[in-house]
Parts: sequence; structure tokens; C-alpha cells
Amino acid sequence: MMSVTDIPASVTRMLEQVGVTPRGVQTEAIDKGLLDGASILVSAPTGSGKTLVGEMGLLRSIFNGRRGLFLVPLRALAYQITRVLRERYQENAIRIGVTTGDLHLSGEDMAEYDIIVTTYERADSLLRHQVEWLPEVGTVVIDEVQNLSDSTRGARLESTILRLKRSIDDLQIVALSATVKDPDELAEWLGCGLVASDERPVPLVCKVVHTPDKARAVQKTVMTVVQANGQVITFHRTRRFAELEAERLSENVIRQLGSIERKALDDEINSVETSFMTVPAPLRKVLHNGVGFHHAGLSSSVRALVERLFRKGMLRVICATSTLAAGMDLPARTVVLTSCRSPEDHREMLSANTVHQMLGRAGRPGHDVMGFGVILTSSRGECELVKRRYFDEVGETLIPRYERVRSRLGSAASLTEQILVLLDTMNESTVKQMEDIMSESYLVFCAVRDVRSPMRPLHLGEISAESVIEKHALPDTVQAARKDALGSVSIRETSEDVLGGIVSGFQGGSFTCRFSTRLQTSGTVEGASCSCGNPLDETGILCMHLVSLGLKASRNEKIRPLANYIVPIAMEESSPTGALSRLGLIEGSKEGAFKITRLGRTVNRLYLRMRTIRELMAMMPFTEDAVSLLSLVRHLVSMESVSELDESFENLIGAAATTSMSIRDISENVGIPVGDAYSLLERSRWLLASIVVLAGLGGLSRLVELSSGLLGGIEERLGRNVNDSS
Repeated sequence: MMSVTDIPASVTRMLEQVGVTPRGVQTEAIDKGLLDGASILVSAPTGSGKTLVGEMGLLRSIFNGRRGLFLVPLRALAYQITRVLRERYQENAIRIGVTTGDLHLSGEDMAEYDIIVTTYERADSLLRHQVEWLPEVGTVVIDEVQNLSDSTRGARLESTILRLKRSIDDLQIVALSATVKDPDELAEWLGCGLVASDERPVPLVCKVVHTPDKARAVQKTVMTVVQANGQVITFHRTRRFAELEAERLSENVIRQLGSIERKALDDEINSVETSFMTVPAPLRKVLHNGVGFHHAGLSSSVRALVERLFRKGMLRVICATSTLAAGMDLPARTVVLTSCRSPEDHREMLSANTVHQMLGRAGRPGHDVMGFGVILTSSRGECELVKRRYFDEVGETLIPRYERVRSRLGSAASLTEQILVLLDTMNESTVKQMEDIMSESYLVFCAVRDVRSPMRPLHLGEISAESVIEKHALPDTVQAARKDALGSVSIRETSEDVLGGIVSGFQGGSFTCRFSTRLQTSGTVEGASCSCGNPLDETGILCMHLVSLGLKASRNEKIRPLANYIVPIAMEESSPTGALSRLGLIEGSKEGAFKITRLGRTVNRLYLRMRTIRELMAMMPFTEDAVSLLSLVRHLVSMESVSELDESFENLIGAAATTSMSIRDISENVGIPVGDAYSLLERSRWLLASIVVLAGLGGLSRLVELSSGLLGGIEERLGRNVNDSS
């Protein structure tokens, strides 16, 4: 191991050897102690050079005799980062490995590498498996750390960071983030010095335009840029819209390509390098015209082809969904957003950070002196809404408005999963000890500092109507309601699924409110409602009327049992320890402590969500033939992917397991895009492996046999098609 004073000089020499000179945020990070082991958070726009800050931290760790871990949000990004690192450093005897997927495997095969690139989820899985080489990690780079706010993966990322900080001595964290609001708050929780910058190597000009004809506006904008020898990325809400736009634009873009450019593009597409893959006919047609489309329905190798052609400048336009926005190195002169609506629900707006991440693709360093981001809207009203939500206006200039990074750990489902993770690490713990550890979370860190935080941000033990109200109400509101200072409460409805009443007298007026466990047609619980029109604000805080109703009911001895049943269900809250105990994943121990069971440890390391485990354990005993097994897998994949699957999924799995057809041919036959087919098969493989393990523990030998057979067929098919999916 080198002396501490030699390490910065060694890193500097290495950078000189590979032809890299630190600048901007990179030199500021060095000044703040990056090469001396200080943890750093870099919050800066796309193209500012954040990734090199992470690389320097990894090199410092290696020269210090330790390993480096590079965490990214996407598998494609993991492979891109790995490729860059190998090109730069592998000749200098630095061994770089990548591991993604395979969440049920231990990861000990990574022990030979100096730098390991992986996804958030795989890093979480490695921690759960407690791999032997983890204590040797000296630096962890967390790319796009603002994903702590992501509704589906933020809680797991937060827990991963918390456990990394607790389990590795002298750990250096290098966190990289797109520009966010209040980055100092995040930096303080991470224990990082802050390097914050709004400067971009290529300045970005943003415009919000209303137009009655978006298709015409897209074409005009794109062709203006292409005719000036620039490149454009257009973002669309759905895959179908992206494909249609690519087809429309290609007819005009082809006219801007010279004969030499056309031949080079044709040769590239038809080259030996791409002969191992099959490009879908609609994409191949537009590619030859200088346009591509990009979405998750394409295989990863085909998406990589589109990206490579665009980087080379051979494609002038990419029409994409939001999958292209998350960290991929694909800048363009101009970016056009055709919608700010969520792909999952058109009634919801995209987050500000997501919108600015897409716009941030504009401006090619070394090519453009300025980048342009354009958001198209359909009306003046929508135009003003978009401006207010995403920008501050200074004269005619639009200044991006960012959002705070918020914790997603507070939901009952997330807390339940993470308590199981914690008990696997500790083996045995009291609720108080677990709450002390979880008090180090970003959730509690922010709650302590935020005047708009609920009275009880964290609750792990037994739950009641009162504790649920405290978890969803401001302290002042709770205290006032307990003193009956928010008006009089008349409880009018106490059925088996509804607790309702009228709150009146405070600031005038009367308000009808209720908690309901009734199921709506959508299958979701009706929840909380109030005639004030705002029963829950955007942060999940209850209105004062519902707080008054809930606390009044909890103080009434006759109504309290009903309230303790209805209010938690209506608010989608449950006791984490209670839920785990009922599933047999933990059990009571001495002096009120809990300890993890063998089943609980197995479940934790299979990396399954709690709702999936609940369904799986309930249905396994009744799964006795191939038909019911396929139905079970379909149900579980739907839950894990949060999407509805029809019988075409079962046709896909059945054909993949029992025929010799290629996955591409199978996907065409069953009508599932090939990229989705690979994703569904990978997820099915993981779930079937989990079923084999859990059925074995439960003595369900017939289910083990059925699942093993199906799993073997899918694994063989995926292995045979590895080139086209990589």
C-alpha cells in the first residue's frame, strides 16, 4: 500500500497517461480533498464532467490498496461505463468487472476485480448476501443519486447507502447527481463535501412553445437543426409515438444526406459487426434514412446500435422514450419534448428533475456552442402550466427549477422489506434498536429538519389509528386536535368498512370526512376523503378534519377497535414487524426482541418484494400442474413489473421453455416486442429460481420438479441467445 502522500500524485500521473486533464467540477473536487479520501457530492448539469470525479475516487482507492464500486441506475449504463473504464485503464493492469441481474447469486465471482460496476439493485443484493470482498471496498461511486426520489427503487437505494456507510470502515462516497434543489441537504446526510455548479460546457437555452399541430412543429424544429448539420433527440410519451415520428421524419431527413453519407450509413448497418443481430424492419427502414427510434421494446444490442450510429454522427435524429434520458452519453444540439406527461398515467406530470434531465441532453461538447431544449404544448394554458412547474422566468429567459431529493423509505411496504434486510444483518434486534439504526436514514434526517414533516416519520412496532394519524399529520395539527381546538367532531358512520363524521366550528363551516376500506372498481382501497377537497396533500399529510376525526375515534373506547382496524387499512399502513411475523419471516425472541427465521433469511436474499412474497407463499401450495405454474409466474411478473400481462406472456414462456425457436422468432409469434420478451424471460427466470428454493423449503416436491423443468428450458434459451440480448 502506498503512503497517503503518494496517492494524489499517482492518480494525477495515471490521468496524464490516459490523456485526461481535470477541469471545472473535477478540479474543485480535488481541492475539496477527493484524492485524499474525502467524500464528495457533485451536483452539476449533464456534460459537466461528473463521471471523471468518480473515476478519480476509484483510482485513489486502488492506489490505496482497496477496491472501487461504481453504482449506476441502468444495466445499459453499467456496460457503457465498463467499456469506457476498460478502454482507459485496463492496459494499466486495473481489472474492471461488471455484474448486473442475477439478484439471487452471491457475487463472489467478482472478487478478482479492482473496480466493479453494477446497478443499484445488484449492489443491494451483494450487501444482502454479505459477500466477503465488500469490506475491501474503499470508494463507492453512486451515479444519478437523485434516484433516491424514485417511487419504485428509491427506498432500496437509500437502504443500500445506509448499509454501505455502516458496514465499511473509512468508506469514501463519491455521489454524482443532476442538478437538484437544496443539494447541501443531501450532501450533509451522505457525509460529503459539496461541489455544486450550474455551469455547462455548452450553454442551454430552453423554450416552451404552444402549437395546435405538434407533428408539424416537431418536423419544422428538427429539419431546421438537421439542415444546419446538427443532431436532434425527440422525446415521446409512448413507444408508438416515437416510432411514428421516426417514420414521418425519415422521409425528409434522407434528403439532407449526401451520397457518400448514405453509403457509409448503409455499409455500417449491413456490416459484419451487426450481422449477428436482427434489426426490426421498421427500424432498419428509418435507420437507412438517418433516423432511429429508441425504447425498451428493442433488444439491448439493437438499442446499442442506434446509440453508436448517433454518436458517430451517422444518424441525425433519434425519437425516444424516457429510457434514453437516464445518464446515457448521447448529446444532441437540440432536444424536443413532445409531452411532459407520465408514460404510465397521462394525468400525471413528469417530475422536474426528469424533464431537466431530458432537456440536459442538448448541447454537444466539442461540436456546439449552444444547446437548445424545446417543450411543445397544445394550448396556452398548458404552456403556462409547464413554465410554472419547471422554470423560473427572468424576463424572457427560462431558468430551470429543480426539486428536492425526497426519501421514499416511509411507506409501510418499504419499511417492512428493509426491516427484514436489517434483521438478516443483525440476526436479532428489538424494535428500539432497529428504530435507532433507521434514524440514520435520509427519511428521518429530512424529517428532523423539515417543518412540514409528520409527527411520527418512522414507526416499526404495533400500529393503531393514533400512530397512523401521527405518521400522516403535522405535530401542531395533532396537538391542536387533541385539545379539541380544530372544531367539534360528530362521528356519524361506523360500519365494518367506513369510519365517517362531520367536523365543524373551526374557522366556520362544516366538513364531511371519512376513512374507508372499501375497494374501488380499480381494485384499490377507497382511502381517506374530505369535503374540503384536499384530504391528503402531495407529501401525504392529512387535512385537519381527518386528523380530528381519527383522533376523536381513537379516544372513544367503543369506537377505538374499529378505528384501529379501518384507519391503518385506509391509509395503507401496517406494522412492519407484525407483517413479517405473520409471514413467518421473523419470530419473537427473548426480552421483546425479534430474530430472523431461516425462511426470512432465504426470502431476503432472493430479493423479492414483500407483496410478491405474500402472494407467492399463499399460492404455492395450490400450484400442482404446469398450467397453474404458468398462471402463478404470470401473476408474480405482473406484480414485480407493475404491468398487466395477458395470455401472450404464457405463450412466450411456454415456447421459450419447450421449443428451439429463437427468442426473436418467439416474440414475433406471440406479439411481444423482443426487448420486452428478454426482460420478461429474465424476470421469469429469477422468479422461477425463487419458487424452486422456497418450494424446496416447504417440502413441495411436485412444484420443485415443475419449476425446475421450466427454469431449465428458459435458462437454455437465454444462454443460446446471449449475443442478441447483450
